[in-house]
Amino acid sequence: MVGKDIRAQVFHSIQVKVLATFLLILLPVYVLGAVIFHWTYLQMHQQIIRSQMALLNLYAETIDDEISRIRLLEYNCINDDDLVYLANAYPILDTFERSQYLLRAQHRLQVMKNSSMCIGNVVLHLPTVGKSIDTRNVEPLAESWNRQPEALPCAPSSGLTPTKSGELQMSIQYPLTPREGSTPPLVMWLTLSNAQIQRLLQGMDHTQETGLVLTSPDSCFVLEKTDNASFLNPELLTVSQQLPSTEEVTVEGKHFQKTVVALEESDLVLISFSSTEHLFGFRHTYLFLLVLFGVVSVLAMCLFAFSVRHLVHKPIRTLVDAFRCMKGNNFDVRIHQKRNDEFAYLYQSFNGMMDHLQKLIEQVYDQRLLTQRAELKQLQSQINPHFLYNGFYNIYRMAKKDSNDDIAEFSQLLSEYYQYITRNAADTVTMEQEIRHAMTYLKIQQIRFSNRLSVEIGPTPSEFGFLMVPRLILQPILENAFEHGMKNVLEPKLFIRFEARLGEWNVCIEDNGTEFSPEELSELQQKLDSTDTQMETTALINIHRRLRYHFGPESGLRLSRTPAGSLQVQLHIVKEE
Repeated sequence: MVGKDIRAQVFHSIQVKVLATFLLILLPVYVLGAVIFHWTYLQMHQQIIRSQMALLNLYAETIDDEISRIRLLEYNCINDDDLVYLANAYPILDTFERSQYLLRAQHRLQVMKNSSMCIGNVVLHLPTVGKSIDTRNVEPLAESWNRQPEALPCAPSSGLTPTKSGELQMSIQYPLTPREGSTPPLVMWLTLSNAQIQRLLQGMDHTQETGLVLTSPDSCFVLEKTDNASFLNPELLTVSQQLPSTEEVTVEGKHFQKTVVALEESDLVLISFSSTEHLFGFRHTYLFLLVLFGVVSVLAMCLFAFSVRHLVHKPIRTLVDAFRCMKGNNFDVRIHQKRNDEFAYLYQSFNGMMDHLQKLIEQVYDQRLLTQRAELKQLQSQINPHFLYNGFYNIYRMAKKDSNDDIAEFSQLLSEYYQYITRNAADTVTMEQEIRHAMTYLKIQQIRFSNRLSVEIGPTPSEFGFLMVPRLILQPILENAFEHGMKNVLEPKLFIRFEARLGEWNVCIEDNGTEFSPEELSELQQKLDSTDTQMETTALINIHRRLRYHFGPESGLRLSRTPAGSLQVQLHIVKEE
């Protein structure tokens, strides 16, 4: 029911109605703009695809024409009259003529190689002469000449032979169709230079994150010029039967337009990978304009809605936020706005209400603080009548023995003791004063126990000297040890240790009693943890609460039971430096 009421309030809100009206007006404009954007994008996309295909065809024709020219050079060279004469008339030539013809043949190969940058090496074998000629040397014919090159089993039918070394080789013989069983007198092997073909690919237009790959349809031969090795993935190099083709592929999370064209003369394919971000970046411009139009429209709508919001919704929201802050116990909140309308009257009334409420809270707080301070004064000024009786009894015994010096010393100790506990001028003292008072109490007890009491006190760190603490936090712990822990002990012993760390102070007090049970420890710990103010307050509970009042909830007393069965009390103080 509440949810329905909230939805009804939202639906009937003026802001919602204004926004809905603007959206209904802008919706047809947005739809028309989206349709125009989509149609323009499709037209531009197709035009760029056609341009990319035409450009790649131009590159393919350039490579194809170069390979065709090399094939023509090879044909003209193998049919050279001097080479044919050398192969057939070599036996009847003298030594000088042989050397001249061999040198001219070598020169012919050099001219052929220099005529195309894509030619890497040319070797001419003359089986009938027993010679092999390249652009550098004339050597005897090797026995394995007819097994060159080490071709792959997928050699294309165009005469280009991919080898295991990753190169393309072309071969031709003279005559082109020798008689069956006869050895051709001239055989030429021509190796294309991969480095020069890569330079040719590099000179073609491609930008960063794009690349060109020259390969055979079955990927036996792959030659690339790209900065992205992922383009050489066999799946990306797979081409369809119908060429040319184009498709969008994804490489390492980025989109590329893959375009494939065939080199008709060489039975190779040229693959282009172009970043779609580079090709179709124009769509961001169109999209930006559409978004800009939308943003301007929304800003206009927001400006109008803001005026309505500023007049009605915002003042109400300010008042609601102020009440929410008050609900979160922030009673200092006030609304300070210069207005001359009806909301100014509401704001003034709210501020007046908060002023009156804060006065009431301060009155209650002051009363509680005074009560706590009175309780603390009462706790600090408590005097144990039994201890006073024992003091006078000890003076009586000393007087009977005429121990005037002992009487003077003991009277001085009692005077210092009662002067400290009855003085109400200050609620806090230094830890050094508190330790001195505790030592006074121990001296009185040693006289009372006729020096049967043994006290071991560790060194006092200098950090304890100026630490301000509530009065009477050490002596009542010692008194508790005498009254309960060592009540039935013949030779009572006390162990007192002081520890100081960064921001922490500890005083550990332990007796040699044996009658403190785990059940008593559990009961006493429950009393320390209790927040019941009506519960009977003992000395330890009194000290624990006062420490927490003064230093915070991390401070207080920590109780434990020793293996011997005595109570160990640790006075723990945590204070930021």
